[in-house]
Amino acid sequence: MLRLIFFLIAAVALAWGVVWLADNPGQVSFNWGGWQVETSAGVFGGALVAFTIVAALLYRFWLFLTRAPGRIGGALKERRSQKGYKALTKGMVAVAAGDASEAKRQVGKADGLLGEPPLTLLLKAQTAQLNGDETAAETFFKAMLNDPEMEFLGLRGLLNQAVKRGDDTQALEFARRAQVLKPKSAWLADALSSLEARTGHWDAAGDALARADKLKALPKAESRRHQAVALLAQSVGAQTANDARAALKFAEKAVAQDPGLTPASVHLARLCLAENRTRKAKGIVEKAWVQAPHPDLVGLYFDATGAVDGLKKVTSAQRLLDLNPKSTDGHIAVAVAALEAKLWGQARSHLQVALDAGRATRTVFTLMARLEEEDRGDKGEARAWLERATGAAADPAWVCADCGHVEPHWLPHCSKCQGFDTLAWKTPPGYEALETVEQGAPRIEAPAPETR
Repeated sequence: MLRLIFFLIAAVALAWGVVWLADNPGQVSFNWGGWQVETSAGVFGGALVAFTIVAALLYRFWLFLTRAPGRIGGALKERRSQKGYKALTKGMVAVAAGDASEAKRQVGKADGLLGEPPLTLLLKAQTAQLNGDETAAETFFKAMLNDPEMEFLGLRGLLNQAVKRGDDTQALEFARRAQVLKPKSAWLADALSSLEARTGHWDAAGDALARADKLKALPKAESRRHQAVALLAQSVGAQTANDARAALKFAEKAVAQDPGLTPASVHLARLCLAENRTRKAKGIVEKAWVQAPHPDLVGLYFDATGAVDGLKKVTSAQRLLDLNPKSTDGHIAVAVAALEAKLWGQARSHLQVALDAGRATRTVFTLMARLEEEDRGDKGEARAWLERATGAAADPAWVCADCGHVEPHWLPHCSKCQGFDTLAWKTPPGYEALETVEQGAPRIEAPAPETR
């Protein structure tokens, strides 16, 4: 629209000029190079316009001739770049598809066409990894460290390599360097917190987890649990250093951060019992039992309530069961206490509830065998229950969610795969039961949590 308006204005101005010259013909006379030129103003104006047009055309032709080599070179360079980026893209696709030979072919083509090594370094490293050449990949990743724009990618590649070969110390060094470059990287915050925890730097792990939480690197519930685990580990460390006050403070923070983390509640209750704070220990166990019933809590509750004989243990176990009536662990706890108190009917009814609830484990079958022998003296029936126990499902244990390894006690990380906060209390299919049988009865009280 603007161009049309400009054209109309120019046309009107030109028409007006022609009309004005026609109405005012005038004469132009000048002497140039021995020549005397006389003409009308209109002819002189037309000649001047024609000369200007010819001069402009000659100037543009001269510019075209002088710029042509550069434009041709630029066009060729642009074409090479397009081919190079196309090869780079194909190489990335080949890496993603796992086609090592095609990736290697495309990376060679891209490197030759682009002539910019930083652009192809990452593809070279990934191609080397695809071909199983970790040494070459490491060389390319280290080369990236010399380019400020590629340094983070190089550190990430070296970090992943270190984690893969199990070198947590080296991986942590790379993660800390990368964190300086990209402090807002959610992926890095999560990786750094895990590495700090796996290397036992629990204070630093707590700080890294807090930073990861701000960056929303993990779901809120998972983040809170990780932070609780780090606080629990700090508490255990303080206890080892004989700093009872710090141990108690960290343990209380861990329970507040995640009330469902049973090992934290167990540890805090033990610390309170060590200081004869039985009422507080009792409250801690009761809250933990409501959140997540666990056999480790039963013995602590007996200590907190002063239940030293069978009848008192039955009363305390029943109180736990009343707090969480649907808990099969509560029924088993009452049954064990009832067996000790020789309350056969009560023991039988609670064991039956556990069986009806699907808790047909080795411990329950063993308890049934003990009940048959002690109550009725029926060794044949007792033997039948023990035979069923040998083929029964294993009792719940601390199982690593990443590798399936079973730990006898809870740990902040799996001792096999070093996964941080991967242990969950569940039934390990086909795994030997961890509960031991002493004098014909399984032990309810589990060992104290340990950290490494």
